[in-house]
Amino acid sequence: MPRARISAFVIAFNRAPILGTCLRSLAFVDELIVVDKSSTDESRTIAETHADDVVSVPWTPTVEETRTLALSLCHHEWILFMDDDECLSAEAAGRILAELENPTADIYEFPLRHYILGRHDEAAYYWPEHHVRLFRRGAITFSRTVHAGIVRHSEQVMRFDASDGICIHHLSHPDVSAWIEKTNRYTSRADRAGLKSGPAGFAAFAHDRIDYWMARGTDQTPDGYPAAVALLRAVYDMVDAVKAWETDSGLDGAARFKQTCEVLEQARAGGQRIFRGRSGDRSSTQAERLAEHDPVKTYLERD
Repeated sequence: MPRARISAFVIAFNRAPILGTCLRSLAFVDELIVVDKSSTDESRTIAETHADDVVSVPWTPTVEETRTLALSLCHHEWILFMDDDECLSAEAAGRILAELENPTADIYEFPLRHYILGRHDEAAYYWPEHHVRLFRRGAITFSRTVHAGIVRHSEQVMRFDASDGICIHHLSHPDVSAWIEKTNRYTSRADRAGLKSGPAGFAAFAHDRIDYWMARGTDQTPDGYPAAVALLRAVYDMVDAVKAWETDSGLDGAARFKQTCEVLEQARAGGQRIFRGRSGDRSSTQAERLAEHDPVKTYLERD
């Protein structure tokens, strides 16, 4: 019986330094599709060297918006997909091909070797962490929800063992700045699998997330690499929770800034004096007003 044929897709954006390595690790597949999100570096040129088809789409901040399109471009029964900062291990190709001679599952999960701050450490919280990357057509569909965008339609799942060399190298965050940038980009999406602080409040939530991620590492050195990346992971959760609170509270800082500027301009046009020369001139009632939500408006309304 002939081996089932495989389509692979990669969604790329400005990842020229490592995209070639990513695509070469997929050279064994029967069809390779790259969806380029309007890269401004050499990513498209690199993709055209390796892929059977390269499709350009407008930029979006996460991959979830594009995976359904990429899947629709694939022609074969089995689908292998990766991000542009992921590379299959050298052992993976032969193992995948052998497995598809007689598949034992509809969905396959791979261990990801995350490289955070340019480094992988098996003592850190993130090892071993498994992600779906190979499936039989129809066993998986994609949604737009960030971090919850894979919908499973089969319970026939196989997980490759982390000890046998089959893995995906995830070259995700070269430095702290990249982590913060990605944290902000992903937690800014309204459609995401986010976190909320809970009834105990922000401080308790923050301590809990630090303790949670620290406990998942096997190296408990308080200022070592595993502790550093656990803290970064907790920071992500804290930012996510505060943004959820911001949304639930209906806060719109940009609108408030605009309103404040309008008040200031009206005061200037009307010749009104907003602030007194010395803080000591303020009465106790005025000091209390300073603690109110909109101090500019308070000053303008004074007798």
